[in-house]
Amino acid sequence: MSSRKILVTGGAGYLGSHAALQLLNSGYQVLVLDNLSNSSIESLNRVAKLTGQNPIFIEGDIRNRLLLDEIFSDHSIYAVMHFAGIKSVSESISNPLQYYEVHSSTKRNALE
Repeated sequence: MSSRKILVTGGAGYLGSHAALQLLNSGYQVLVLDNLSNSSIESLNRVAKLTGQNPIFIEGDIRNRLLLDEIFSDHSIYAVMHFAGIKSVSESISNPLQYYEVHSSTKRNALE
């Protein structure tokens, strides 16, 4: 098994859980960060059942800089696959500031 650990943000969502599944099947260690606002822990239970391996799960928000600092200091992260975000067209119209905050802070944290 590879000692390379991949951080999958939004890893409990549809795309993120499929990425986690493939990474585990390819021998990577997987750490999932998800706030479960648009996903379910059940998807990670299915990943574990299919692979026989449990990804490391951290419930939290990608916008929490202190949490990100803690994750990167506690884990030797080889790569990040970013699937965290919000994606409802109707919500983005009714609450554009939330969408701006989520997507711009994610980009800003990645650049720092």
